[in-house]
Amino acid sequence: MSKNFPEFKVIVTDNEHAVRHALDRGDFVQAFLLIHALIESLLRHFLHYTGRKSTFDGLIKKYEEYLQSESYRFPTFVKELTEFNRRRNRIVHNLWQRGYTFTNKSSEPAAGAAIIMYGLLIEWLETFDPEISEHGFQNE
Repeated sequence: MSKNFPEFKVIVTDNEHAVRHALDRGDFVQAFLLIHALIESLLRHFLHYTGRKSTFDGLIKKYEEYLQSESYRFPTFVKELTEFNRRRNRIVHNLWQRGYTFTNKSSEPAAGAAIIMYGLLIEWLETFDPEISEHGFQNE
């Protein structure tokens, strides 16, 4: 890494701390969006994909292809990741359609579920790459 950029682990840890602080403040929109960014980073890191043009949907497809290449018949987490991304889209649309206050209140359950999914996804991906947590991803 360049001297101008923090190491990847520091960035992940910083974002995870920001999620905790957002939850403590009751900022569920921010917590959800940060978890979305963390899951995107996790998938990119796991898949060794650095292409900037890939969408979240594209990452899900690459992840599904990975599972198929590993002979997994059941696409573990593919449906959940797809629904998670749709929920992000709904949250963003609600911000401009209904405003922050409404969206934030209605996002509390989504933020809690996102945190649980993040931890479970880390644990699942550790079955393929036991060193995931060494790169900063924590499933607490």
